Amino acid sequence: MNATAMAARVPDHAHVVVPADGPERSARLDVVTVTRTVSEALRPLPQGATLDPEALAASVELLTGHIRLLLPLAEAAYNRSRPPEMKGPGLVGHGLAYVLRRMAWDAPDPDASPHGAHAWVQDSARCVQQLLGLALAGERGRQHAGGAR
Repeated sequence: MNATAMAARVPDHAHVVVPADGPERSARLDVVTVTRTVSEALRPLPQGATLDPEALAASVELLTGHIRLLLPLAEAAYNRSRPPEMKGPGLVGHGLAYVLRRMAWDAPDPDASPHGAHAWVQDSARCVQQLLGLALAGERGRQHAGGAR
């Protein structure tokens, strides 16, 4: 699902409260801001465009923040929805492990390697899409379960 489709499935307000582990048991997400960041990062570059290191550095910072916020929420949603009889991590578990391993490394320096930083930004935006989808799927499941009671 792309960022635009994800944003269309969100209520009219910009913030969604999703279940989370920890003392608060929930987190507030600004879905509109996250999806805008993803859309910007995945926008195609015009032929012959020059990459702006400052803009890349800003994108790296935003996407890193989104991943750090969303990763625990996506993991919590995955753990809540995972069937107890399931053996191994499954495709979603492997995807979460990939994002976790990826975050152990710094992004390429946009001044030294603008194309490397741009590739990192695009890959990070795709990770954010997936993490947001998982976090929102957990919230939709919780809403449906609450309505069935």
